Amino acid sequence: MPLMEDLLKLNDVDREMRQLQGQLNTATRYFNTQQQKVDELEQRIQELKTRCKQHQASAGNFEIEVQAINERMDKLREELNSAVTNKQYTALLAELNTIKLQRSEVEDQILKEMNAIEEANSEIAVLNEQATERTTVRDRAKDQLDTRNDQLKSGIDDLKTRRAEAAEGIDPKAISVFDEVADMYEGEAISEVAELNRRHREYACGECNIQVPFEQVSLLLSGSNSLVRCPACFRILSIHEDLRVGLVGKK
Repeated sequence: MPLMEDLLKLNDVDREMRQLQGQLNTATRYFNTQQQKVDELEQRIQELKTRCKQHQASAGNFEIEVQAINERMDKLREELNSAVTNKQYTALLAELNTIKLQRSEVEDQILKEMNAIEEANSEIAVLNEQATERTTVRDRAKDQLDTRNDQLKSGIDDLKTRRAEAAEGIDPKAISVFDEVADMYEGEAISEVAELNRRHREYACGECNIQVPFEQVSLLLSGSNSLVRCPACFRILSIHEDLRVGLVGKK
């Protein structure tokens, strides 16, 4: 059987297989997209929880610092009550006032940490709701993927077998070219030659509409086992039987 006839049969099976595989791939990509969104939300939630722990630890350290300041202030008040000279009293009072300012600053830091914790918890609550909704979508996508897989897998496996059978006997180099072009154009590896003007021997690739030299058309008409490819899009060229009969009959 001529090479072109073999490739056309292979192309039919390959296109059908790619269509089914494409449906399965679409379902897989959709599921993966939803899973990625769930993962991103969960990662963000974990980051916020970690941040909360850090703020809580900082707040705890500041509270310990406030406790130490309070103890120092109590001691200073006792010393003030027992001060025997004005100079000693003034010095203790100055230190007490300074420590009060320090305590105020530390209490402000505690408030800041608590506000940060509250904000993070609020964001976590929002993200948890989003994660719940997104998980529902993800689970639905997984069910759809499983259903698609059950529906299409046997058909895809059967077409893979038929494709392998169709490829038997075809020159491996021709198969390699076919696969490369089929991957490039999502299964549309072969293009029929379109006749533009028979009188002026003008022909074009049926897919990209770029003119094809008549010498290549003649090579197709000769039944040669050489691959003829479009000079522009590099698809494998074929010639429809009606056009073949019309051209050969004219000779």
